[in-house]
Amino acid sequence: MAVFLRDTPIKRKLMLVILLTNGFVLLLMGSALITFELVTFRRSLATNLGVLADITGANSTGAIAFQDPRSAQEILAALSAEEQITKAAIYDRDGTIFARFPASLSFENFPQHPRADGYRFDRAHLALFHPVLQEGTRLGTIYLQADLGEMYSRFEVYGLLLLCVGVASSLGAIVLTTTLQQRISVPILELARVAGSVSDLPDYSVRAVKHGNDEIGHLTDAFNRMLMRIGDSNAALAASEERLRLALEGSRTGTWDWNMETGRISWDDYMYPLFGRSKTEFDGTMESFLEMVHPDDRAQLRRATRQAIEGKRTIDVDFRVTDADGTFRHIASRGHVSQDAAGKPVRMSGVNMDVTESKKNEEELNRAKEAAEAANKAKDNFLAILSHELRTPLTPVLATVAMLEDDKTIPLPIRTDLEMIRRNIEVEARLIDDLLDVTGIIRGKLELNRQPVDVRRLLEHAMQTYCANAAARKKLRVSIQVIATETHVLADSSRMTQVFWNLIQNSCKFTPESGEIYVRVYNEFAGARNAGPDLIVEIRDTGIGISPENMPHIFNAFEQGERSRTRVFGGLGLGLAISRAIVELHDGSITAESEGKNKGAKFVIRLQTVESPAAASEGAGVGGSLPAAVSSRALRILLVEDHSDTAHQLTRLLKRAGHEVTWAGSINQARALIAGSDSPERNFNILISDLGLPDGSGHDLMRDLASRGSMPGIALSGYGMKNDILDSMAAGFSRHITKPVDWQELKIAIQKIAAEHDA
Repeated sequence: MAVFLRDTPIKRKLMLVILLTNGFVLLLMGSALITFELVTFRRSLATNLGVLADITGANSTGAIAFQDPRSAQEILAALSAEEQITKAAIYDRDGTIFARFPASLSFENFPQHPRADGYRFDRAHLALFHPVLQEGTRLGTIYLQADLGEMYSRFEVYGLLLLCVGVASSLGAIVLTTTLQQRISVPILELARVAGSVSDLPDYSVRAVKHGNDEIGHLTDAFNRMLMRIGDSNAALAASEERLRLALEGSRTGTWDWNMETGRISWDDYMYPLFGRSKTEFDGTMESFLEMVHPDDRAQLRRATRQAIEGKRTIDVDFRVTDADGTFRHIASRGHVSQDAAGKPVRMSGVNMDVTESKKNEEELNRAKEAAEAANKAKDNFLAILSHELRTPLTPVLATVAMLEDDKTIPLPIRTDLEMIRRNIEVEARLIDDLLDVTGIIRGKLELNRQPVDVRRLLEHAMQTYCANAAARKKLRVSIQVIATETHVLADSSRMTQVFWNLIQNSCKFTPESGEIYVRVYNEFAGARNAGPDLIVEIRDTGIGISPENMPHIFNAFEQGERSRTRVFGGLGLGLAISRAIVELHDGSITAESEGKNKGAKFVIRLQTVESPAAASEGAGVGGSLPAAVSSRALRILLVEDHSDTAHQLTRLLKRAGHEVTWAGSINQARALIAGSDSPERNFNILISDLGLPDGSGHDLMRDLASRGSMPGIALSGYGMKNDILDSMAAGFSRHITKPVDWQELKIAIQKIAAEHDA
């Protein structure tokens, strides 16, 4: 039935629906009517029989009481007036038939004994057993049987009427359906016609005619909108395919599809020239494809394919293909694994692109990168060597100046000249340090050793080191005001001192005589919750100021404003650039302000404060630690230095300080001298050694000594980067002093090492 209705035309479906509905309604109504009639008739018949049994029983009490069967028979004979009564009988008290109706029927046609009181229906009759009572005493039982033929006659009439009504209503439904179904079938057939036209041509410009605003009308509107959107999408898809075709053609890209169930590989037309093959040279199998791949790349391609299938993910692999002439090209393959409903990989599809040119460019870039890295390394080596070569000649000069400054017999004018010489040597050394610092900043290799330090002490140290003499010569008035309650920051003390030294040096340099330098330190809350106050350091002067056009560039390396300023004041213009980099590495900020030329300048440094540590746990250095113990006793010193001028002047300085000095110009000489000092009174107390020696490195010599004893050492070198210092400490040196050697620094280092050795 379902299959029949599925393939039946809509007209017949509508007719069948209406006819079946009409028939079902009539059948339901007829069934209800017949059921009601059956129940009503049976109840009425049972009631009538009960009344008739009461009357008959009341009339027959005398006959039963006086045992008069003849009278009882006459009473039953009166039942002949009731057409539906077919049998009747009276039973006495013993249950024996006392009288019967009709009398012509034999006793076998009646129940031999009365049954329980009440009525019961069989297929064609209604039987009733009723008691015969006299003043509450049961005298017997009366039996009546009624024929149900009248009920069945009624049911036949009802069935005939129901049939007539059903036929008439079906004919009417057919007529109405034939007339009304046009309103439904015609619009649907119109939609079917348009759909067929779209499917056959295909033509998405056709539209179905709307026949009303009912559900089918809404369906027609939706169908037309669908056709419009499909047409737009089809046009966009065609344009996209055209763009894709042009892109694939221009980018040397092809698409592929591998059916894992059949093992067949399908290529588009762009894949064949991509692999340098014709369509006859590729049979669509994996073996044929792998033959085109470079032998060294086949295992990699198989592995990548297997991993993509097992992981049910994308494939991304590069490989080489070999052309027929033996040349090879680089191919980039990108694909995606598709699965069936059960999650089983069934196909893989993707694109291949010729990346030979990009590979060549990548190789060229790698070579250029390697060349740039080599050049950069060579530049670093050059700068390190340059630093060493520039520093080394300054050491004997600075040592000679220090020795002459200690000579009390030298006249005051010459002392002034010596001070000028020392000051310019220090400036020269500072310029070399700035060059190395800015190189490290550019390469991101400037490292910090941050510890809680007191900025107030860093400022005092920087001002005492520079301003004490420079400001005095220019009669500058320098003042500092510290109103901050929180002055500790997490900083590298030496680097932060360098920042303050640069700023104060600039103020002294660019402030004319009798000017003023004012340093102010205070706290300021930045507004962030759960954070301490910021520490603000202001350094203000009354110098030549900064013009508005130069203000944006003052923190750039190698810039000092106008060229005339560079000629007058000198310098490389690195101090502020280095200072800003150091402050920013400390998560702080530095800004500059000036109202213009000859109106002074103000530099503001902002740093985040930290909790002040206990005095006993504060780090060493200028951050506020207790001074280390020193010893002034005479020592036996082994000086290893291949630069004769430096060795000569350092020997003179060390001897004038009371030490016994033995000089060696190479590692071999030093080892011979150490081996000859076999007695305790001739043993050396300390080694002072240059690192760059003719027959090796001072590190090697220090390692030999560290392996045999505990002789302390001080390294002297023109190399002063952090790694150079760490290398010296790792070799066993106690100190690393960068050339040009400052005599005071060397003297204090010797005294501290002697004190440590004595302890």
